[in-house]
Amino acid sequence: MSSSHCELLLVTINHENVSLEERELYTLADEQVASLYEMLHESPIIGESLVLNTCNRFELYFTTTDAEDGLSMIFETLSGFYEIPREEVVSHAKNRSGQEAIKHLIEVSAGLRSQITGEAEIFGQVKEAYSRCQRLGYAGALINRMVQKGFQAAKLIRHSTPIGQGQINISNVAVDLSLKIFGSLDRAAALIIGTGDISGKTAKALRSRGAKEFGVASHSHDRADTAAHDWGGSPKEIADLDSYLNEYDIVISSTIVEEPLLTKESLSKLHPKRKNRPLFLIDLGMPRNLDPNCDELDNVYLYNLDDLAKIAEDNLGERRNAVQTSQDIADQKSVAIWQMLEKRGLVNSR
Repeated sequence: MSSSHCELLLVTINHENVSLEERELYTLADEQVASLYEMLHESPIIGESLVLNTCNRFELYFTTTDAEDGLSMIFETLSGFYEIPREEVVSHAKNRSGQEAIKHLIEVSAGLRSQITGEAEIFGQVKEAYSRCQRLGYAGALINRMVQKGFQAAKLIRHSTPIGQGQINISNVAVDLSLKIFGSLDRAAALIIGTGDISGKTAKALRSRGAKEFGVASHSHDRADTAAHDWGGSPKEIADLDSYLNEYDIVISSTIVEEPLLTKESLSKLHPKRKNRPLFLIDLGMPRNLDPNCDELDNVYLYNLDDLAKIAEDNLGERRNAVQTSQDIADQKSVAIWQMLEKRGLVNSR
């Protein structure tokens, strides 16, 4: 896959420029990623590409022989793939090119552009996206060098600044908010919905903050049983959610859904039996797991990813000073990486 003398471009749709509702439109299941790659590479003017898809961002790094035509083709492809009008996709996206695209990759990988500044999970997500890109055969000389050098820069930022101090992640923020509201978690029953990485971190955070009893629900009985055994909880099946929901005070959900697990209507049928006991719902899913109208019910409190990010950002504190230092490192390293790509003849010189 040749990248000789090409343009490097980035299209990003993320929490910095679109709402939670709009980000939901661009979520991808794992099996859809390969299909998107195939559609993108039907065009001969696209050389290499890297798709990054997380709960808060869709990003596409790509090389093209013609910047204007390549960008136009990308928007046409995304419009057709997601069945969203082209002008709407264009309005949601931000574009970067050359060294600025590399700087963006470094900042994303280091957690500087995360909703919760400094969170560490994003680095693993970028590594996973790059690994998939390599397996599918869409990374060539340019993307390989850009990403590998970008990872080195991101690690330097993480190790030489306090940007990631405190094991910052969305699960800790969710559980800390629960602790703040309930005062103590030793008597509050919590339910974790989902058995993925975020749910695992949620279970760890609950235990570390005194929770003694929590349920672990999954679409699969076997996954629920395994996760509950590993994490110290009680296994539940999502299909039976209505039968046991009222046992819990806190529900933290992060699973894959096609329709909301709880709606205002379904919850209202269970609500009278709670006898005014508050229900604290935290939706960490993308697409969202819980109907946003649930919190219209009395004593039901619903928080989503954007709500938690705002709480975390308000408490950024000492790490805020590290952001500028980290951005300076990203800028310096992105210039060096771009110059290296120029010397190798992989990109057009400016």
